[in-house]
Amino acid sequence: MASLLPIIDDILPMILPSSVSVTRKSDIIPPIPPVIPTTTADGERGSHRVRVYSRDAVVNKLDKVCSTVLILSPNSYSTVRHHGEQDAIIYVASGSGVLLTAPKDEGSEPKRHELGQGDFAAVPAWTEYQALNESSAEQDTHWVIIRSGSHPVEVHLKGWGRGKAEYPPSRA
Repeated sequence: MASLLPIIDDILPMILPSSVSVTRKSDIIPPIPPVIPTTTADGERGSHRVRVYSRDAVVNKLDKVCSTVLILSPNSYSTVRHHGEQDAIIYVASGSGVLLTAPKDEGSEPKRHELGQGDFAAVPAWTEYQALNESSAEQDTHWVIIRSGSHPVEVHLKGWGRGKAEYPPSRA
């Protein structure tokens, strides 16, 4: 039986169906950022640009990995979040930003990780973090988040170490 294992490794790729899936930038990043309609206390209608949003890039295409794109406008930040049991790799595709990770002790400040275009960050499962774009320039930052698992798990928290999800999240 042991002699059949090398043959099985050679045959399986020929038997199992596989296909390449391509997701185009135009399917992920809209040409015009999303806008939310608003109404003031006086009843005036208006709108504002969504400052932080996440878009699926490769989801439910592979059994063991998926990816999303997190887009942050200048002077904006995400909610505090974690990815549950999923390990994550963050790649900064454009712009720059700050990855804040949970403080080690209650009352201490979150740890800052400055990230620039082309940088990677490895985020272990259950690690609380927050993404910031502190740029005053008119440049969005785009973070590609690659996670273990076929679909993304994203738990939005009310603050550091709270452990309680915020539903619905107030920011992306």
